[in-house]
Amino acid sequence: MRSTTIATTILSMLFTLILSACSAAPKTDVVIIPDNDESPIVDQTSKPVQVKKIYRLPGHFSNTGRLMGWSAHNEVISAMGFMSVLEQGTLEQMAYPFEKSKPNTVIGYINYNTFLSPDGNYFCEILNSSNETVLKLVSMQTGKKTILTRVSDSSTYVQNVTWSPNSQYVSYLIDKPVYSMNAKQNANLHIYNMATHTDTSYPLTLLAAQDSLFHVDIANNGTSVLLQSYQANHDHKKVLTMVEAADKKLDIQYEREIGGDDVSWITNDQFVFLGSDESLYEYDRRNGELSVILDHVLDFDFSPDRKSIAYTSAQDQNVVFVGKMQGRNVLYREPVYRGMVPYNMFWNQDSKSLLIQGSKPWNPAQTSSADSYADEALVIELE
Repeated sequence: MRSTTIATTILSMLFTLILSACSAAPKTDVVIIPDNDESPIVDQTSKPVQVKKIYRLPGHFSNTGRLMGWSAHNEVISAMGFMSVLEQGTLEQMAYPFEKSKPNTVIGYINYNTFLSPDGNYFCEILNSSNETVLKLVSMQTGKKTILTRVSDSSTYVQNVTWSPNSQYVSYLIDKPVYSMNAKQNANLHIYNMATHTDTSYPLTLLAAQDSLFHVDIANNGTSVLLQSYQANHDHKKVLTMVEAADKKLDIQYEREIGGDDVSWITNDQFVFLGSDESLYEYDRRNGELSVILDHVLDFDFSPDRKSIAYTSAQDQNVVFVGKMQGRNVLYREPVYRGMVPYNMFWNQDSKSLLIQGSKPWNPAQTSSADSYADEALVIELE
């Protein structure tokens, strides 16, 4: 009886040690890779991707304009002129059939720090002068201007202006560099609510003094935020951090080294990003699952309804593909245009037309080097 008790005690101790070792192990991501041999259940309302018509935009739109996206009325918007810190330009809009543009006389002049909302109704503009920096919200319809912030300190910067996908929130960074170990305590993330006209500030104390934040993406709920930064504790590699904004502070929910610059919210709980292996990953914080949805992706853009994705492949950079999203699967992956290396892709409001801007791939047979590197812009209308 005594030997049985001793044996039971030893087994219990071993079991406890095993559990402790498991709990002490580092947390790793479980990556779900779709099985290509398994055919997902296809939504019967989903149809293969088909190109209806392609419109080539006038050359001045492609070469002297900076395409900003679509207006609320499905017009292509471009900032015209060689804008710089000192030089200003004008806004021009081009409606179907995309042959002739007209200036937006309501807006007047803009600078290079202009950021159009996804729904095309507003834009934000950073105005710098010798004694202050102002961030303004401007209506595309009326030209009405609202000051979101005004900074009178010349050593403080307003930057990283971005919109939520539903155009209901504007996020921006106010940063005053201080050369000390606690420099980032002088940086604050601001979130402006378009519905309530309120601005909330969150100290960026989660970043170290040597870290460099370069992009912010805010979800439709106005509280979930993706931060892209180069971090010292990651050997200055590019890191994506998901945070939740609450009670005037930012709580880290997820963090991972990434490859490309593009990230995108799918829902308030799901987002996608490019890994260093050129795979397009989706992370779902509800269950902590990390899934590969596409391989060899160079660049991508989701339609406003999140039902389609346009992307380019690292294996064939001068081809634009469009696929239909269904869960974690991309169906009907079809090339919609060949012969351009795009650097801008914008879906219109009804998710049926894709605006792309890019350069033609180098062709040694071209007699003129200018022709080989000329930019062009197209509108691809889908069925």
